[in-house]
Amino acid sequence: MKSCLRSFNIYLLAAAALAGGCGSNHFSMRKEYSTLRVYLEGPPGESSLVYVTRAKTPMYVGAEPFLTEEDVSKARLVDNPDGTFDIQVTFNDHGGLVLDMTTTSNRGRHLVIFSHFPPKGWKQPQESGADSVEKPEPGKPRVAGWLAAPLIRTGLSNGSLKFTPDASHDEAERIVRGLNNMVSDLDK
Repeated sequence: MKSCLRSFNIYLLAAAALAGGCGSNHFSMRKEYSTLRVYLEGPPGESSLVYVTRAKTPMYVGAEPFLTEEDVSKARLVDNPDGTFDIQVTFNDHGGLVLDMTTTSNRGRHLVIFSHFPPKGWKQPQESGADSVEKPEPGKPRVAGWLAAPLIRTGLSNGSLKFTPDASHDEAERIVRGLNNMVSDLDK
């Protein structure tokens, strides 16, 4: 599963969305787009092993995300008084219902969050080896990563998920901007 996510190209997602029946081209290659994949922690042996955050915490996740950027209504960056920041994602009706049902029935497990967030003008490297996305060259921006694994303590019935990403403030801004661009263009 990791190799599929590493070679994922956000611009192919935009092309696939357009080929899926949209009458006009609303996606602009001059905009930043981000993905959001929310997985549920799964049992070893039945799930894929991934390494979450830059600390490389091993976690097992289900094969498919239960929420994606298609379920997002809006995203925002929340700057906290102590200098930290969070990403708050509000889901549409479908996403909110799925989030509520999944978190209510899976207390004690983790949500594992992945995002692909290339900067504007980024192009997929010709040689997209296994480490090209998660281990950028020095001086080049990171374009994807397993951002967080918050513990499910209670059901999230308000349709919103707030988490502290393992990302720089600039990366978090890119993620939020890209998600909002994707939502805006998918709604057209």
